[in-house]
Amino acid sequence: MSLAGALWFAVQDDLFANGLCSSSPSSSISNTTQEQQSSVSEPIPASETRGVLDELDDLFISQTLHFNRQCLRFIIDFIQARMKKDVFVSGHSLTSAEANILATLACYAQGSLSSKITERLGIDPTAAGEAVKTITKLLADTSPDFITFPNSYNDRMGAAQAFKNLSGVPHVVGVLGYLHVKVSPPPGEEHMYMNTLGYHSVMMQVIFDVDGNLLSLEQCCPGGTPEHTIWENSDIGRQFSIFQHGHTWVVGSRSLHGCGHVLTPVEASRIKSNAALRFNNAHAQLHGRTQQVFGSLKSRFQCLRDIGSIQSSESVAYTIKACCVLHNICKKFSVPLPLDFSVEPLHPPSEVVNIMAEQPFDYMEDTKDEMIEMFFNIAGDEGK
Repeated sequence: MSLAGALWFAVQDDLFANGLCSSSPSSSISNTTQEQQSSVSEPIPASETRGVLDELDDLFISQTLHFNRQCLRFIIDFIQARMKKDVFVSGHSLTSAEANILATLACYAQGSLSSKITERLGIDPTAAGEAVKTITKLLADTSPDFITFPNSYNDRMGAAQAFKNLSGVPHVVGVLGYLHVKVSPPPGEEHMYMNTLGYHSVMMQVIFDVDGNLLSLEQCCPGGTPEHTIWENSDIGRQFSIFQHGHTWVVGSRSLHGCGHVLTPVEASRIKSNAALRFNNAHAQLHGRTQQVFGSLKSRFQCLRDIGSIQSSESVAYTIKACCVLHNICKKFSVPLPLDFSVEPLHPPSEVVNIMAEQPFDYMEDTKDEMIEMFFNIAGDEGK
């Protein structure tokens, strides 16, 4: 993922400094090779000879937790380093803390925390439920560390080159999508949460790179919120508006037509050439990747399929952000998806509102037309 190298070194140093990793900082996670990754995936807690994770078989880890052992070891050590054990009841050992972490991950993977799982982990269900809340907030709070946008020129150009190699579209640094999570809305507010697929949800704006690593998250909104409203009021949208990310753009759905720095498909009524058709096919190839990325999130973390009643908008956002952090960690460790993986259906665009209509010209359409002419026109297209 973008800018990940320094992060993973820093995390490893944090683990080492807190006595939760037996390997030296020099053997930290590398951003380039699987062999170097494995060196950080096997730390042993300093005060425990054998933890709860060591007692679990690979089948349980894969089918119940949806991780692999190396990735789990990293997550456990990272959370323990952040907690420094002081979050749990005084006198609890690292073993009980480890069990609570595993229970939290099982809750995400299965959508609930069953008595069968708490018995397997040897923990009290009530205490485990409280631990889920604590650990979820901790993981959510680390989202700025694990979910980072390519801010330097070199990182942006690297991201843009990857997208251009895949689709032929230049200057794209991310795909913009809206993750919908089913909820039971508060009484009297049902209409605010009704999305374009006909169910109640909360939605979170997400940008991801060509490999599906998440680069940006925004706050939760009711599922009926117009997408262009979210983009224009988001932190990342404002950053683009002042050219903090240079002359680059993100790929978005046609409901974002007219939004600054969002590349949308050519409207059917404006398609006058084969070049425009080629561009629309390339755009669909990129934007369609939201189905795989969001499907990956909901297949690995089944709690995102239906969160249930909204206790508070904050707690819902914590859960989604925690799962997004873990998604990026899973990508780092190449954790395979569950066998029941399924793609997420595309949401029909909300009402298209051209927010540039009152201006004398639509600069995004101007720029898009020039780009299509330059990159999608071929010699045989003259006169077509």
